[in-house]
Amino acid sequence: MAIISLIEAVSVGKVLLLVVLCAMLYLVRLIVFPPSNYPKNIPTIPFYVSFLGTYTSMDQKDIFEKYIRAKAEKYGAVKIIFGSRWNILVTRPEYLAQVLKDENTFAKSGNHKKIPYAVLSDYTGDNVISAHGAIWRKYRAVITHSVQFPEKDCVLTNTEKFINLIKQDMEESQSKNLPVGDYLQRLTLANICNSMLGTDFNTLEKDKPSKLHQRLKFVKSQIFKPLYMNFPMLDTLPIPERVKTREEVRKFREYLSSEIKARQVDPTNTNKSAAFELYHALQRGEITEKQFTDNIVIILVAGHENPQLFFTSLLYVMAKYPEIQSKLRYETNGKSDKQLEENGYMNSILFETLRLFPPLGQIINRETSKTVALGSDIVIPKGVYVGYNNFATGRDTQYWGPTTDDFIPERWGYTQEDVFKNYKLAKASARLSAFHGGRRACLGERFALYESRVFLKAVLDNFEVCLDESWSDRLTPAGPICPFMLRINFKCLSLDHQISNI
Repeated sequence: MAIISLIEAVSVGKVLLLVVLCAMLYLVRLIVFPPSNYPKNIPTIPFYVSFLGTYTSMDQKDIFEKYIRAKAEKYGAVKIIFGSRWNILVTRPEYLAQVLKDENTFAKSGNHKKIPYAVLSDYTGDNVISAHGAIWRKYRAVITHSVQFPEKDCVLTNTEKFINLIKQDMEESQSKNLPVGDYLQRLTLANICNSMLGTDFNTLEKDKPSKLHQRLKFVKSQIFKPLYMNFPMLDTLPIPERVKTREEVRKFREYLSSEIKARQVDPTNTNKSAAFELYHALQRGEITEKQFTDNIVIILVAGHENPQLFFTSLLYVMAKYPEIQSKLRYETNGKSDKQLEENGYMNSILFETLRLFPPLGQIINRETSKTVALGSDIVIPKGVYVGYNNFATGRDTQYWGPTTDDFIPERWGYTQEDVFKNYKLAKASARLSAFHGGRRACLGERFALYESRVFLKAVLDNFEVCLDESWSDRLTPAGPICPFMLRINFKCLSLDHQISNI
């Protein structure tokens, strides 16, 4: 009997081993090969490419050049794995224009639907950027005017504080070389919180660390760990680290929501911000508590992260191209905010930076609601996630010519009229999609460009900037696009020069 029991135990063990082996092979199949019903007439990017930025020294430009560029330019769309699923990634402007225009077929489907089990989904929830249909229209009706026409005086005040903070830290550290990431995050947080959330979190105070800034940095450091971003399914497991992170996300959301609400009921608050409109929509019963918090969080996240990335790239191009820096300083000398808006050279630099360094290089947040033909012959089944790669589209030689990788502001024109005409054409044709397009175009575009002009002029009025010699010139390895851990050498300009710009 003992021998029979042993044989049975061995047999059961073999069966279990076979089951585990089959399950592993199935998972490998899902990761290595796209589904059989995906279009066969576009190439597949090898599955390991999506992980190279995390596990090698390659940056996003290296990865793009070696594995994506040739295929994307030839076919205009590729199959790529991201977030544990296979997707169609569009790069050709004609295809992208179709995706952006046909909102019903290529329906917005954010993380709350794509990976509802992930900690990232707990963080941002269901919001005006990722929602679809009637829910999106409800959110948009509440906040559109306040996002497109926010209070802007705070931007000038915050930018002045930012400049003074840089000068004070240079003096205290006896160094001109500074890592700029933290400073830019504090500035862009101040701008979005003051203008659209109607609350001052004091992120630019010199001797009093901002609770918001500190808590936000901690939560982001926990959420955006490469392993879990690449394999969000791991968040379904009771991993102590992720259980704790999920709880930290909940606490941060509660903290932010309560602080914003407290400001909206303050009788001294005269700022009819997006937060004000959301709060009163909540009071009227038009949105739920969760929808209020989801939208507050996404305004904070998108409203400071994207400008922070863009400001980093602007500093980089100014430092890398001193002749452009000098010309822009001359062009904007003594100009008012309104004159900056109408300055062709200033705007050409903004648009050229957006083309080469779009803050969101890759976006995959649309799901086909039915089988559809992309262009004339790329048939995409229902239920497939479709995204676009702004980095690839902005560098496509078929649309930007042989100098596509060169920073040439003059390609946008020489007069304000020509610069904006070309910018509008590039957006309409989807050759430049940094602010997306169609009905889902970014509501904060106007504000983002305004704060960028103010920031850039203030920096050039006060400093001559160049790249720190110890900094390695490379982009971020994955995710958002900007120079990685940029360090800048700030040289204060003479007092006479600064006075001449007042």
